[in-house]
Order: sequence, then C-alpha cells, then structure tokens
Amino acid sequence: MKTIKEGEVRKREILLVARELFVKKGYDHTSVNDILKIVDIAKGTFYYYFSSKEEVLAAIILDIVDEGAKRAERILKDKSIPLMNRIMMAIMAQAPEFEGSDEIKEEMHKVENAKLEQLYTKAMLQRMTPLLAEPVREGLEQDVFHTDYPTESIESILLLGHMLFDSNIMEWEIDVYPQKIQAFLANIERLLGTKEGELNGFLQMFKN
Repeated sequence: MKTIKEGEVRKREILLVARELFVKKGYDHTSVNDILKIVDIAKGTFYYYFSSKEEVLAAIILDIVDEGAKRAERILKDKSIPLMNRIMMAIMAQAPEFEGSDEIKEEMHKVENAKLEQLYTKAMLQRMTPLLAEPVREGLEQDVFHTDYPTESIESILLLGHMLFDSNIMEWEIDVYPQKIQAFLANIERLLGTKEGELNGFLQMFKN
C-alpha cells in the first residue's frame, strides 16, 4: 500500500512540474530531460509512469477537465443560487482556470495532436453531462424546461459552447462575439425548452 501511495505522489509530481514547464517554456521547447532535472528522477522512473511527453500532456488535459468539473460540482451543490444561474455558471466553469492555459490549448489543436482535442472533448462530456443532469431534471419538474431529450440537450450545449468559444478552433473577429453569444444563449433556450429571452441576462457572463 505504501509503494502505491508513493507512486501516486511521484506521478503527480511529474505532472505538476511538466505542466509548469509547458506553460513557461512551451510544450515543444520542454524536453523529458527538463522534467527529470526538476523532479530529480532517473529517465527509467519517468518512463515507468509515462510512455512519452505526449502522454504527460494527455494526463494534464484530463486534470484540466477534472478541475473544471469540480468547480461545476461546487456551484451545482449551492442551492441558494437560482436554478438557471447554477446551470449557466457550471457550464462556464469548464474553462481552464490557470495561467498559461492558452499554451496547453494551442498544443491540443495542432494537427498532429488532434487526438488530444478528442480526448478533452470526450472527457469533458463524460464528466460534465451527469453533473448537469440533476439541475435539468429539477427544471423539468418545476416546469421551467420542456424537453424530451435532457441528456442529449446537455451534450449539445456543452459541445456547441466548446466549439464556438474556443479561440483555437473558431478564430472569430472580436466584433462578432456579441451576436455569437446571443445566438448560443438562444439555442440553449430552445434545447432546454425554456421561454424565449430567459437567458438574455447572461450575455455579460460570456463576455467576461
């Protein structure tokens, strides 16, 4: 048991150091040796936990998804927040919340790392969809939402938001964002079957 625990700590240490180096130096300019020097381990120890630098990046991406999901969980548990606010704030909580997130995201979108983008999207859907299911059911019971496809509606909202507002996927000009955001909110209203204009008040949230 002690060996397993020590192994988990060592693996976590490698991830934390790699994440910091990827942010500071960039993924391409960080070598496995750079990571080894700071963690102070032998190359064989590194390869015991990870087969490559790309596998380290994949693990970091899963960490980012998990961090967003935990932020969403905290929001959704707070029943003092109105239902629609909880849902919208939880959706927004996916956004990576650490310095240098753009560098990690840029690496995800490189052609040769398309599978990392797929990894992020799949993991994000798997983590976020069940979390949002409960408040959507709550909205159905309260007659706030009207949809026969609650799970699929959540998936569509998450995917649409990710694709529309990730600057590394869709390189919108800044002046088109207000219209894109309004259209996104209108589509959420339709998907959840809530009344038209219900989400107009959330426009500012997406601008920040």
